[in-house]
Amino acid sequence: MTLNCNAHNCAYNNSGTCYAGSIKVIGSEANSTSDTKCSTFTPEDNSNLTNINSNYFTTSSDINCKAKKCNYNINSTCTAPSVLINMNNATCETFISE
Repeated sequence: MTLNCNAHNCAYNNSGTCYAGSIKVIGSEANSTSDTKCSTFTPEDNSNLTNINSNYFTTSSDINCKAKKCNYNINSTCTAPSVLINMNNATCETFISE
């Protein structure tokens, strides 16, 4: 399953699909979605970057998740069948507290 991303201003976003190859979600003590963040988010207008998209779309198993209290986090790997990253602040909208 691909990683859907609504952060259309992220350099890794290609038509709503993440092509970072792998991402990291931070928020080790997160109790809600607002406490999480895709730390891989990179603004697409960053002039220091050229062609940073991977050739492969990102899947939930490619997520290194630090949100220890998320129901989908098993040994820092995301087990959600699909994941959605928020367009406004790059939070993980799939977070579900244990």
